Amino acid sequence: FWLKGYLQLEAIRSSFYLDPTAAMAKSKNHTGHNQIYKNHRNGIKKTRRPRKMSMQGMNCRFVRNQAFAKRGMKCTEEEKAERLAAQKEAQKRIDEIRKKEAEERLKELGK
Repeated sequence: FWLKGYLQLEAIRSSFYLDPTAAMAKSKNHTGHNQIYKNHRNGIKKTRRPRKMSMQGMNCRFVRNQAFAKRGMKCTEEEKAERLAAQKEAQKRIDEIRKKEAEERLKELGK
């Protein structure tokens, strides 16, 4: 009676050696089926752009100084007008100096 089971086992083994894939289970590793459909169900959207640039990874000393500089720039409308007037006056002085230097150079070249 044990001979019958033994012969069946031998038959399975011999068929495996003849065709190795016959006894193995088949499996599918990957498929892209239905993925495009699923992705487009809700629409493919553009990523949202950040409102503020991340300071992560920046030089911490620079970031700290930048914050202090921004706070120092805050001012009222009156102070802003005063700064603008002072800036215009300074620009006039620089233009006058440059004009004088240009005239002096022309005089030197004319000699």
